[in-house]
Amino acid sequence: MKTNVKNKIVAEAQSANFFEKFQPELCGFTFRKIFDEDGDKFKYFTYENIALRRSLTTYFHEETMEYKVNVKVGLTEFCLTKFFTGNFADFNKMLDDNLEKNLSMLGQIRGGSESGEMIREKKISDWQYGKNLPKNSEGFELFIAPADAVKYTNGSYIIINYVDFDNESDLKIYYNVYGDIFSGESSIKNVPHVNYLFDAENLKELEQKLEKNLVPELKRIRAEI
Repeated sequence: MKTNVKNKIVAEAQSANFFEKFQPELCGFTFRKIFDEDGDKFKYFTYENIALRRSLTTYFHEETMEYKVNVKVGLTEFCLTKFFTGNFADFNKMLDDNLEKNLSMLGQIRGGSESGEMIREKKISDWQYGKNLPKNSEGFELFIAPADAVKYTNGSYIIINYVDFDNESDLKIYYNVYGDIFSGESSIKNVPHVNYLFDAENLKELEQKLEKNLVPELKRIRAEI
């Protein structure tokens, strides 16, 4: 990271007494100050819930010259785009207004406000097949179940996620509200691999695809590991 960019970030935070307002514990998450560069990012802090394997991290991204908020759920990481800004004062205000609300949503396990209206309309949370998915299969644990759908990006929700945390590998099933479709993606050692085994237009079709392909796909990922 360029020295002038780093100096700017440090001066901004110091002038605003940035870290004084953050609580040690908030919504079940523990605060940890970082305030150091990491590649082309300068990270401010993280709130983490180790038991839930969820965290929220704030940083400045030199590549885009923007302040950002990154969320991690299990092995899945994504940015909250509503926080994107190139102005530190605006970023500081966004955190004041929205940090607690976002941590509260991030900490919810049983659907709740984290599940969108379309998720409820599709009856994904009430899907009986989804309630009977195996808790463990081929060394993967069911980390996200349909009743616990997690809002992702671009109108997508993660409705199923089987994870091997030790090997940083998983299988995700998404529902996209814009296309009104289901799809799947696997990752092996944190390298994503798109597949079409779970493409479906409704829950009945997805159920058939899962019945046929879930265990074989988990076996394939295990073999690749």
